[in-house]
Amino acid sequence: MIRFLHNIWNDVSRAGLSNGQSKRERNSIVLLNRAWLVLISIQCYCMVMHLVNGILLSAAMTSLFVISLLAVHFLMQMGRVNAGKILAIIAINFNTALMAVFMGEQTHLIDFLLLTALLPLYFFEIKNRRLIYTGIGVSVLLFAIYHIVAPYVTSYALPLDVQTGIYHTTTWVKVLCLATLLYLIYNKNAAYEREVSEKEKDLVGQKRLYESILDQIPIDIITYDQDMRFTYVNTAAISNPETRDWMIGKRNADFFEACKMDPKLAEERERLLKAALDQKKSIEMEESLLTKLGAPKFVVNGVSPVYDKGGESLLSVICYSLDITHIKETEKKLKEYSTELERKNDDLHHFVNATSHDLKSPLRNIASHLQLLEKRNQNNLDAESLSLISHTVKSVKHLNQLIRDIYQYSVADRNDKPLQKTDVNKVIDTTLREMSVLIQRKNANVYHNILPVLKVADTHIHMLFTNLIGNAIKYNTSAQPRVMVGCEPTEHEYIFSVADNGIGIAPEYRKQIFEIFQRLHTASEYEGTGVGLAICSKIADNYGGRIWVESEPGLGSVFYFTLAKSLVDPDSEDNLRIFDNRKFAIAS
Repeated sequence: MIRFLHNIWNDVSRAGLSNGQSKRERNSIVLLNRAWLVLISIQCYCMVMHLVNGILLSAAMTSLFVISLLAVHFLMQMGRVNAGKILAIIAINFNTALMAVFMGEQTHLIDFLLLTALLPLYFFEIKNRRLIYTGIGVSVLLFAIYHIVAPYVTSYALPLDVQTGIYHTTTWVKVLCLATLLYLIYNKNAAYEREVSEKEKDLVGQKRLYESILDQIPIDIITYDQDMRFTYVNTAAISNPETRDWMIGKRNADFFEACKMDPKLAEERERLLKAALDQKKSIEMEESLLTKLGAPKFVVNGVSPVYDKGGESLLSVICYSLDITHIKETEKKLKEYSTELERKNDDLHHFVNATSHDLKSPLRNIASHLQLLEKRNQNNLDAESLSLISHTVKSVKHLNQLIRDIYQYSVADRNDKPLQKTDVNKVIDTTLREMSVLIQRKNANVYHNILPVLKVADTHIHMLFTNLIGNAIKYNTSAQPRVMVGCEPTEHEYIFSVADNGIGIAPEYRKQIFEIFQRLHTASEYEGTGVGLAICSKIADNYGGRIWVESEPGLGSVFYFTLAKSLVDPDSEDNLRIFDNRKFAIAS
């Protein structure tokens, strides 16, 4: 029997629960269901007692009340919790007032209204003060109205002896209801107290976790309240735990005074705190100090006020201090290294310039003298000697070209040339005039579409196209070499291309060719030093671009390099015409 009742208690308590509800909502529903079960049990007992004693009017009114309570339970089952609470209060108040009128003043049933006034404290949370006050007010108001109208409605009441019988029957019920309500209210408050206690433990645990994390960070971190008093100090800021405990609740002035430090520094930090609060934003400042040994120390102090979600209530002020002495020292060393490196680069540049200039002159003399010697003694020298002289002259010319290419490679990434508006169309025309002899000898045709005006050093662009166009003509066995120079804009950059119908490049050599002195052919097959494409790669890198090639042996090549849109004069963009250079190179 006890187990049966216990199962009913549990089943009724869980009516209206769902997975989407919070823990507090579920607890509120369980408590309401239990109150409902106690109340309907008492009312069913009263109804039976009224029937036994032959008080049919009271039994009928009680049955109506039981029906209204069943409607409350139905709403709870449907998940309409608030509607069930409101219906329960209305039903109890209406039923109690109605029964008090028809049962008679001597029954003292009206006292149940005072018990009903306690129900809102049980049904609703403290934050729902309006509902609580409304529920209590309805009960008290009905209680007062009844005493005013009681003398005028006595004729509708039951006989006095019946009223007395009802009174004796229901007195213990009122005591039981009062005890039950007080117990339920107490139980509800106890549950909330346990919930608050658990949350406090969680908050304490989270606080300890966060403080442990902050203690592991190698940055001085201090928090203040709105009165500029310390609320937390991590171990990086103050290593002594006793000092940290002493600081809580103190001000900067108290700390600096206790440490016998310059009070002006405390005033400066207070000013920084106040500025951050006034502006409601984070503030940083760099500070220069002297250690106890007199060594310079540099720190960055930051202040960040933390507000609630609405941005009105100040929660805390977080201050941090980062020692950047080593960064300052590193910056100083880097600046010294940069100055020294720049000086050495200048020296190296002057050395390369002077060396190339000084070597060219004797090399020209050697070549001239050998050619003069060959001319004067052509009839006196045998074929082998003449061949040696010819090979020597070629080697001297190759060495002279190598010196010139190395010099160009050394200056390809220098930014001492002023950036100016450079019309690439004019650069191409100048390049073609300079290599007109090669173009005529190879019977080559070079085309270019309208190209943009760039904000670059003209010498760099000239070197780029000289090497790319020169290679496109030189490494070409076609009866009529064709070269097409184009340009295509994308969202963030311009892609320049030089397409040819030359011998092509195998895939495994596409990266190797951009390294200095890397050649795929011997000097007897094709003249060159292996420096030209390395110069192109260096120039592209210097302007933040990249260079690559798409090619197949026997199908020609397309060399691409990119430049950022910021380097293109916007006035020239509207004049560009786009060509599909890859199709041209393969088709030709």
